[in-house]
Amino acid sequence: MKKILLVFCFVFFLQNIQPYFTQADSRQLTAIGDSIPYGYNLSKDNHDPSEKAFPYTIGEQAGLEVTNLGIPGLTSEELLKAVKHNDIFRDTIRESDYIVLYIGGNDLLNLLKKHKGVKGIDMDEAAIVVRNLLFNVYSIIMELDQLTDGKILVYNIYNPYPEEGKSLDRPLQYINTQYSSLIKLLSHFTEVRLVNAYKAFKGHPEYILKDDVHPTAEGQIVLANLGLKKLKK
Repeated sequence: MKKILLVFCFVFFLQNIQPYFTQADSRQLTAIGDSIPYGYNLSKDNHDPSEKAFPYTIGEQAGLEVTNLGIPGLTSEELLKAVKHNDIFRDTIRESDYIVLYIGGNDLLNLLKKHKGVKGIDMDEAAIVVRNLLFNVYSIIMELDQLTDGKILVYNIYNPYPEEGKSLDRPLQYINTQYSSLIKLLSHFTEVRLVNAYKAFKGHPEYILKDDVHPTAEGQIVLANLGLKKLKK
């Protein structure tokens, strides 16, 4: 019953979501994904996306109008459904010259929460989560490619728990290797590029809020700079 209620709330939220944007010139950048592009915990109430979130910094530096469709707690499966069926997502994406995508963290965090940490995770179960994540990301990119001729920047996943050390770093490294292979393949026939957040955050716990998994304001700037470099190329 609880799961059904959560699904209902999510669908209701998608139906009533209003995109948040900043105005610049006529070129459009749309951010889709979870709480990372939303800028979660950088403002007091998290009612609206934070102005410190990296999509807004990219927009300010590159002279783009930004629409932020990030939703805290979103999984890759939920984002795929939104991109395929939600009119606000689809109409906004159609008008976009650039898409920035950050998704997948909640797929993994939900698995960690279920097993109360890395040590309790069954690797067969983890493999299913990773497989589904990669399939969803692939499907999202293909749907985006049908909706827009704009360039797509896909961020891979940084380590939200650097204190775990190699116990989490190794599976993340594997996941991001698969991410890289997937984006490299898709780049031959779509306008998609990989942004390596994992590498940029490695060895920098100061990029993550204390007792949290979300980027600090400094971490958001790092994510923005990575995206800007890809846009310049």
